[in-house]
Amino acid sequence: MKTFRIPVVAVLVSAVVAVCLAAEAEKGTVDLKTFKFKVADELMSLFGYDEAEGRLFYYTGGAAETTIKVPADGQYELVIKAACDPAQDERAKFKVTLDGEAVGKETLLTEDLAKDYPLTLQIKAGEHKLAIEFTNDVYKEGEYDRNFYVHAVSLKAK
Repeated sequence: MKTFRIPVVAVLVSAVVAVCLAAEAEKGTVDLKTFKFKVADELMSLFGYDEAEGRLFYYTGGAAETTIKVPADGQYELVIKAACDPAQDERAKFKVTLDGEAVGKETLLTEDLAKDYPLTLQIKAGEHKLAIEFTNDVYKEGEYDRNFYVHAVSLKAK
């Protein structure tokens, strides 16, 4: 009879990863790396996830979408932590949709630096498509450039 030994380190690492994933799910945090941008191929360089900053960047107008899993029917608070580079005396605006339906109204950022923007919504249990769209891009080379950044997204039952 052969016996297999699993190194203790591997077991400990697996346990730590499992605990971290469980804690992340309980906090309701949405992994920003799972967002996919819904834009033309020639514009893809203007959108993405910045590893160094830990944020999504939108250098022009467009939407990013991910799938979220909701454990139970109910009222939830969706919090988008967002920032921007303002231009022409206006900050960035964004819209949120769930399964293609608007969640609240278009939101105008009230700060340039990262700030939480909460939205309340009713959701049924199951998988849903969550999209965040930057809606008021403006750019003139060498003069101004409004950009939008998403630093975090969380969804918690109320």
